[in-house]
Order: sequence, then structure tokens, then C-alpha cells
Amino acid sequence: MSKIIGIILLVAAVFVISLVWKTAPANNLLSSNPSETAAPQTNVSTNYSTNYSPYSAPSGGTTISAPSKPEATPLNQRVRISSANISGYPLQYSHITLYSSLKKGETIDITGWKIKSNKSEATIPQAIEIYDLSGYSVDGDIILKQSNYVDLYSLSSPVNKNLRLNKCSGYLAQSYNFGPVYLSSGCPRISSSEIRNLSGQCQSYIQSLGSCRTPDLNFSNSLPGNDEGNACRAFLQNIGYASCVSSHRNDADFLSNNWIVWLYGQITLDPQHDYLRLYNASGDLMSEYSY
Repeated sequence: MSKIIGIILLVAAVFVISLVWKTAPANNLLSSNPSETAAPQTNVSTNYSTNYSPYSAPSGGTTISAPSKPEATPLNQRVRISSANISGYPLQYSHITLYSSLKKGETIDITGWKIKSNKSEATIPQAIEIYDLSGYSVDGDIILKQSNYVDLYSLSSPVNKNLRLNKCSGYLAQSYNFGPVYLSSGCPRISSSEIRNLSGQCQSYIQSLGSCRTPDLNFSNSLPGNDEGNACRAFLQNIGYASCVSSHRNDADFLSNNWIVWLYGQITLDPQHDYLRLYNASGDLMSEYSY
């Protein structure tokens, strides 16, 4: 009986030893080769490229796009849009003012520049620097100097020309309807030395004329047909824009800083809000204005 028990115990011991031997390599914490048992890492990015962009998408989810390249770089606002508005009732018109911030001696040619609103655009045309009533004035480029400014109107020109104003321009308002464009009434006064040889009646009438005012034909026709009357009549006929320009065009202050350009409805502004851009002839953005 004891023999049988011994054999059973021996078989059991061999079985246990065999079982332990088979399972030991998988659970051996003292393995000399840890790489065989370490768990592999998965889905871990180790790309730390030097090409990292600050505009790449963050882990949060919202993509921050890189800023787009601007249309152009403003050139120090040398010519800028200083104002823009809609005026007039019941007939509305658009009025835009450009102002030059140039240094003394600098000039800039703005003919061919474009001005754009949200819904329309116009090209700045040529103009006449000194307008001639004969109609033979030659158009030229609008060349701005220090402190010059340009008023752009969506209306039509009463003289079919764009103009640079001068100190005689007020006389033009006697013959043409420039409204709503304001023409200065500060025309040069006729000096007493110019009329001292005329009759007292004639001199008094001339002195009573307001600045930039042409004589009344009724007064001229009422003058007698003698030498005094004829001399006065002849002088009165020469009072006006043409004679003013002839006498003063060489004055240092003859030309105004103000140019007037009529755009014939090319540009239309929104009466509530709009966004204007001014581009030079090369397509560079020179100024922006919004209201």
C-alpha cells in the first residue's frame, strides 16, 4: 500500500514540476531580455520637424489659417481717401475727396488710378490745369503737389471738362451751373488805377460790383453813345473770367490746390455703408476708406 502511495506522489511531483517549467518563461520578471516582454507603443508621433508652422491646426480642432497675402502695400498714404459721402435731395450724388500728403517739392500723377466701392469703380481721368473759355484747353494728367486735393463727383461737368480751380474760377459760375460744386467768390478785385481814366459814373458802378461778378448788360446799354460812355462800355465788356486769367495767370497764388473731377455716374456709393479702395496705375493699394 505504501508503495502505491509513493508512486502516486512521485507522478504528482513530476506533473507539477513540468507545469511550472512550461509557464515560467512567460512570467519570468527577471528575464535578461526585457525587449522581448515590453509592450510596444502604438500611435505615438515623434515627428518634431523644424518646419512647424504657427498657423497649423491646434489639437483643439479650430483651424487657424495663415493670413492671406495682402493686395498691396500702401505707400505711406501719399494720396489718401479723406472723405466719402452721399449728398443731395431728391437727386443723390456721390462725392469723394482725395488728399495728397506729399512733401514740399514732391509730385505724383494720379491719372489712370482707380477708385473702387463695393459695387462700382471708376478710373481717374485727365483734367485741365488752366481752363480757357475758347474751348481749346488741352487735357493733361492730374499731377498733385503738396496739400493738393481732388473732389470726385458722380455728376456731369457743366463745361464738359475736369478742372483745376484758380482764383478767377468764380466768374464761371455766372455762365454755368456748377452746383453743387462750390466755386470761390474771391476773384481779384479791379484796382482803382485801372479805371481812374473812366467817368465817375463808370468807376462807381465797377466798384459796386461784387467779387467774381460780371456787369449787367442793362447798365451797359444805358450808357450814352459818347466817348465816355463808349470807353466805359468797352471796359465793362472785358470784366470776366478770360480777362481775369489773362491778368493774373502768372501770379504765384493763381492756381488753387483744388481739382474737380466729374465721373458721370461711374462711381456709386451706398448711402448707408461702403468700403472704398484707391489703386495706383500699377494696381497697388494706396488708400482705404470705410463708413
